[in-house]
Parts: sequence; structure tokens; C-alpha cells
Amino acid sequence: MAKISRKPPKPTVRIEPLNEFMFECGVDASGLLAPEPITHIPTLDMFATPSELVIEMELPGVRREDIDITLSKDALTVRAVKFECFEEDKINYVCMERSFGRLFRAIDLPCPVDTARVKAIHANGILTITLPRVEDKRNSTKKVQIESV
Repeated sequence: MAKISRKPPKPTVRIEPLNEFMFECGVDASGLLAPEPITHIPTLDMFATPSELVIEMELPGVRREDIDITLSKDALTVRAVKFECFEEDKINYVCMERSFGRLFRAIDLPCPVDTARVKAIHANGILTITLPRVEDKRNSTKKVQIESV
């Protein structure tokens, strides 16, 4: 008979291999991009109005200076570090459910946005990113005149 562990398995977070590779290969002075494992992916809500795309991401316990937001083409990347809030080593925890470490989320944007006017606000554990929408000119038809040589 096989032995079965009574302990529940530890939850793991799976990130696309390409995103994980991009995150772990970066290096910067602040330590946001250091090659350490990502602990979890923050949850978010995304909604669109006629004039803008809004992303609200839960980042409780994360300081504003520990958040890095990058916008490139049609993707938005949020990286952050959530540090432990205690410093004593002689604490005996009865229950510890909060997570600490590196957070990562890559978001594909469903519509074209004005990258020059993006705004981000971090308040009460919620990161709100507002991206003004622009007209998608790729889907409009335009008659092209042929010049003679």
C-alpha cells in the first residue's frame, strides 16, 4: 500500500514560459527585476469606456515605489515586490496566510491606446491604470492612388 501525505499540496503559480523568462532575465539597480521566483499573479478588473481603457489591479501591502509598469505596443506589464512587514526572527506564527515576494502580470490590451497619456494611481491597495483609447486606423479603408513612373 502506498503512503499518502495528509498535508495539502503547496499552491503553485504557473506563468507562461516566455513571460517568466523575460521577467527573470532583467536586472536593474532597484532590485525589481532581480532573478528570484515570482510568488503570485495579482488579480485585476479591466473595463472600457468609449474614451479609455481602465485596469484596476489588487496590490495590497505593496508600496508605490516598489511597482514597475511598462507599456510596449499592445501589452502592459506590471512587476512589483511585496516585502514582509515584520523584522523579528523570534516570532512563532500560529497562522500565516499572506504572501510576500515578487508579483508579475502581463496584460494584452484589446484596443489601441495613446501611450503618451497613460496615467497610474496607487491608493488603498488598488493600482488603477487609465489608458486613453485612440482610433484604430488599421481597420479603416483608404483608397490608395497608384502613381505612374
